[in-house]
Amino acid sequence: MSERGREQGRQGIVAVDISVIIPTHNRAAMLRSLLGRLDAQRDGTPAFEILVVADGCEDDTLAMLASLRTRVPLRTLSLPGVGPALARNAGSQVASGRLLIFLDDDIEPGENFVWAHVVEHQRQPGGVVLGPYPPLPHIAKDRFRLNARAWWTRHFERVSRPGHRFAFTDVLTGNLSLDAELFHAMGGLDPQFARAREDFEFGLRLIKKGVPIRFAPDALGYHLEHQTSTLTGKMVRRHQEGRSDALMARKHPDIQRLLEIHRFAGRTGRKRRLQMTIATRAGSVLDPLVKAGPRVLQMLEKAGLRRLYEKLERQLNGYHYLRGAAEVLGEDWRLPTDPTASADDIEVLEINLEQGLEAAEAMLAERRPLAVRIVNGTVPVGDMSHQIGAEPWDARHFRPWLNRQAIHGYLPVALAEWLGQPTNVRTPLSDFTLNILNNRSFHVHTIEQHVQWTQAKLPSALYDNTSES
Repeated sequence: MSERGREQGRQGIVAVDISVIIPTHNRAAMLRSLLGRLDAQRDGTPAFEILVVADGCEDDTLAMLASLRTRVPLRTLSLPGVGPALARNAGSQVASGRLLIFLDDDIEPGENFVWAHVVEHQRQPGGVVLGPYPPLPHIAKDRFRLNARAWWTRHFERVSRPGHRFAFTDVLTGNLSLDAELFHAMGGLDPQFARAREDFEFGLRLIKKGVPIRFAPDALGYHLEHQTSTLTGKMVRRHQEGRSDALMARKHPDIQRLLEIHRFAGRTGRKRRLQMTIATRAGSVLDPLVKAGPRVLQMLEKAGLRRLYEKLERQLNGYHYLRGAAEVLGEDWRLPTDPTASADDIEVLEINLEQGLEAAEAMLAERRPLAVRIVNGTVPVGDMSHQIGAEPWDARHFRPWLNRQAIHGYLPVALAEWLGQPTNVRTPLSDFTLNILNNRSFHVHTIEQHVQWTQAKLPSALYDNTSES
């Protein structure tokens, strides 16, 4: 952290441009460790404040915060247990910073955390920045933790890929930053989604508004999910997810087909009626019995009964989800009519590669279309399709997409080459691939595709001398 920032922390000055907002509930020891890491950010980090929103804390969180001395300005807001969505909203209302960084209390941020968020906003102002928080490496001995770790790892591997097209389900407030003005203009997090899906719903509104979403890999924090996640907690979470998905289907019927509730509500027949009856009428009787579910799962795992474990886990997940949905839907499980426009109503932008890749990228950046048709002269190359709940296409998506298309287009040629057969297998796409690179070696072709994509990101001075060799 800069000397100016350290001095401000010692003096308790909070007139800063950056606020790190941390909602917390009964995690005093974990929070203390997190605050220590924020207090030791790298040199050059701009001055920032920490705002802890203690939400219904009954442990020694408040006492710990009162006695803690940090170089970074630290403030506390106490609430009576309103849930993470309202806690973040409340924190944003009293934050001093023009840039808000939301951070969960079970994440240990790296020393570049604040700096990386700031740099990304300076590079491209006006959007939302997501940072990774993969699971802290640990030995997971039970199936529940293995599955949880695998999910988080796959998620951040996917969103970190070059040219990833963000969807509303990628927006997680555990490590997210945006301008305070934008957050308030969007209305903050919807209090209806007090304890689940509040970030998904916020992400959907951001995407519909056309707000750019970016990923900052250096804004890294490690998720201590192995210390905070439990089977019992997962079942409670599933209940809240069912409730929130039912609310989401009502508020945003255009994406209801993407929600799990659509799969349940769309069923017909005896099985559906039985599930709905159990969720709406028999829940009060079954709930006490179902509470034993996590203990039974642990017994099945110890006994090595994997199939029974997986079957019971699915049943418990579904039960808790439906119980939550029933709180909103009651006995009427009909969802609102989906107003989504048909594919024929979506405007498709056509881009001709004969105009050059730079011209194509410029057009995508300017127009940000929902769907694109790519041609090379009169030869169709492929479609950048419309996807419900996903951000519009932009320039950064283009070369990675083209790279994947070109490789797939070359597969028939590559297979013939590998089999030692004449490379006379042709499709319009493989012809385009060969023409654009003028190269019929599959291995050289693949390498060249990666080189071309890399050159699009690096300053020209780094590769101009080598490109002529």
